[in-house]
Amino acid sequence: MADVDVFAGVRLLGPPEADGEYIALNDHETVHLHEYARIYAVPGLYEHVVQELLQCTSPQVAAAGFLRAVERLGLEPGGLTVLDVGSGTGLVGELVRGGGVARVVGVDALPAAREAALRDRPGVYADYVIGDFQRDDDTLREALRPYRLGGLVSAGAFGGTHATPRALENALALLPADAPVAFTLDERWMDESDPEGFGVAVAKAVAEGSLEVLERSRFQHRVTTTGEPIFYELIVGRTASPASEG
Repeated sequence: MADVDVFAGVRLLGPPEADGEYIALNDHETVHLHEYARIYAVPGLYEHVVQELLQCTSPQVAAAGFLRAVERLGLEPGGLTVLDVGSGTGLVGELVRGGGVARVVGVDALPAAREAALRDRPGVYADYVIGDFQRDDDTLREALRPYRLGGLVSAGAFGGTHATPRALENALALLPADAPVAFTLDERWMDESDPEGFGVAVAKAVAEGSLEVLERSRFQHRVTTTGEPIFYELIVGRTASPASEG
């Protein structure tokens, strides 16, 4: 990874504007925080901005939650192939591999994310597939089918400007029964009075028997560009019924 000194000119801009948060890469270029292709193009820049300057903890929280679920279910991580949804530059994959997971298969909608992960973390992923779980995509399902997935981990990929509850449903449907799962969700999307939110989607999955929640906790995901905390929820669980064959 690039030395932090390389990013001496990078600074946070605030307060957030109506369309989101911005960062200055230098004296001449300002980019939206979610302008991923531009940020991913520079080795280590995403981690510097999000993990260091914005103090993001979701990757560590999600990976640790997933490994706790593996232990609680009496599984051997060295025998698992895990799906990492919204893999980005590969930090979550690296963390679960560091916890003993045998293989991780990444999925992200952005080719720039795949390029960055393979560049910055070579060898972490058994495969890194470009695809979008928001669509009922047979191509994505077929690309993942050979891997005999045994778990799912995701940090910050669901909710907000990212994937919808349908994406979570489609991803969980690829797993067999009793597979460990861990994912983080913005608490603003967990209001069960919102029929389109993740609170309703998670409650429905539990009620229908497709998901058993083992842990549910609130944590500080990161801060805004002006230092205000953003809180997420961690959902740790297991699939409670066989996956559909899609």
